[in-house]
Amino acid sequence: MNKLLIIILLSLPMFANAQPGVSPVVEREGGKFYSHVVETGNTLWGIQQIFGVPVDQIVAANPELSNGLKEGQTIFIPVTSESIAKIPTTEYKVRKSETLYGLAKKFDTTVDDLVSLNPELKDGLKKGQIIQIPCCAEDGTSVTILPPEITTPNPFVTDTIENEDGSADHVTFSFSDSTVRHIVMSHETLYSVSKRFMVSVDKIMEVNALTSTSIKEGQILIVPVKAERIERVEIRPVPLDYDPNGEGPLEFDKKDRYRIAIMLPFYLDGGAKYSKMVSELATQFYMGAKMALDSLERKGLKADIEIYDTGNDSVKILNLLADTSFLSIDLVIGPFFPSNMDIVAGYCKANRIRMVCPVAAPEEMIEQNRLVYQAVPSGEILMRRLAHDMLVNNAKDRIVLVKPIKESDVLMYEAYKNEFNSALYDGERPTLIESTVGSFTSQIVRGVNTLFVIPATDRITAMKFMNNLNKSAFRSRAKNLFVYGTKEWDSYSDINNIYKNKYNFHFASPNFLNYYSDGMVQMNKTHRSWYKTDLSRMAVHGYDIVSYFCGEFFLESSKKSTMMMSAFRMQQLSPKGGYENLEFFIVEQDEYELFDSQVERDD
Repeated sequence: MNKLLIIILLSLPMFANAQPGVSPVVEREGGKFYSHVVETGNTLWGIQQIFGVPVDQIVAANPELSNGLKEGQTIFIPVTSESIAKIPTTEYKVRKSETLYGLAKKFDTTVDDLVSLNPELKDGLKKGQIIQIPCCAEDGTSVTILPPEITTPNPFVTDTIENEDGSADHVTFSFSDSTVRHIVMSHETLYSVSKRFMVSVDKIMEVNALTSTSIKEGQILIVPVKAERIERVEIRPVPLDYDPNGEGPLEFDKKDRYRIAIMLPFYLDGGAKYSKMVSELATQFYMGAKMALDSLERKGLKADIEIYDTGNDSVKILNLLADTSFLSIDLVIGPFFPSNMDIVAGYCKANRIRMVCPVAAPEEMIEQNRLVYQAVPSGEILMRRLAHDMLVNNAKDRIVLVKPIKESDVLMYEAYKNEFNSALYDGERPTLIESTVGSFTSQIVRGVNTLFVIPATDRITAMKFMNNLNKSAFRSRAKNLFVYGTKEWDSYSDINNIYKNKYNFHFASPNFLNYYSDGMVQMNKTHRSWYKTDLSRMAVHGYDIVSYFCGEFFLESSKKSTMMMSAFRMQQLSPKGGYENLEFFIVEQDEYELFDSQVERDD
């Protein structure tokens, strides 16, 4: 009994203002209609029950309902003899001097409805007369009304479309009272149930008071169904369950609106791991990302952007991921630190969410994760790409690979060597000469172009190499000596810049920023007007990352943005692996300026 009372009480708000006799009657197109404002919880089935008017008549009077009911929308329900009969009423004793108009105002109804309910009123009101009035008694006592029988089938056909082959498709209107009961099958997950009924995981968890996404066979779920709709019926297979360890690329449905999470280490709360430099870089990235989002919105992107300050705190990230609302995120950009990336990557893999690493990440992190996109080529990728490029374009030159001193740099050394010696090559493969920082000068030959590749990231090795080269440069003309270091060398101001300029310094880079290009000049002006400061490389990086991946995932090809300093060519590592960026630049120093050497690259 208590449960029934609760159900009745919960139902009252939905019916309180949606009744004939309460909804005003208006005249339009020669007929009379109840003017009803759609409220939360309304369905066509419910409105049919309340007004006693079949759904097909309601739809015919409101063609816009082909897009479904919307809260706050005004619809018009035809006034019929059946609808008048359905008006909930109670008795009322007429008092002295009362008029029909006064009673209509008093009970928020119309004179016509009063006369329809009381035909004898055509002869006028009399003191003491007992009449029927809509809705409730003057003292507010509610009247219990049982809903009428449903007269409209669900679904019902509103039109039939003849196909060229002689078959027919039906345009149907389906409606539901709000929920269905679903018994979980052995192979199902909460994600597959959400896809089957086109309802978010969050919503199912909320309705069923679930505290985790774990469900079991035989469990009964209450699933809220979508609003009524008119559409051509399409029979399609139920999507297979997502397998986190499956193979091949994944497909994602287009949405009207997306949720994008950007995780950045702002360190707004300080903390033991606080880094001013990292905090500033995160802020600059965010500034560029905001500019990209503004541009994407003008191109048609509809998305809710959620910014999270993660610092370098794995506990904060774990707490963030524990919130079930995160399950409906469509794309994660960030975080910055490898250990935190690994946590987020694991979550994204388990829950079928795409993740973009905006800074270099360990390759092993994406080897078995199809959801991760490595936006910035790692040092090993850059060396493989450089080796392939030089194999194609410098086969007639003398190429010397110098082994670095720092142990972690040896991975880049091996990546270059393996690619050079094993990549497909048409013709006689040139010989790759291997040497060390202390002995490479013996490989200098007068009159022959000698290209030294030294994949070292530390300042000491770079300085030692350049000093040794300068001491032995007399063995050849400077124009025949070429140095290929790493992008880190550009920031080492204590390496003699004259040497770098003299010996044709190059490096493989994931990006190249030309501040003097037309696009960059305009972007810098916009950045200054927004933030009252000059544009930084990290801001441009944030712009490119957000522009490319949001455009690639959520916009049509014709609406994608032009990159400012980066280039992207994403390739899946393996059938089970994520994606790495294979695009790169070869940057050259000339006359103390850096520029893209424009070397032709063949795959």
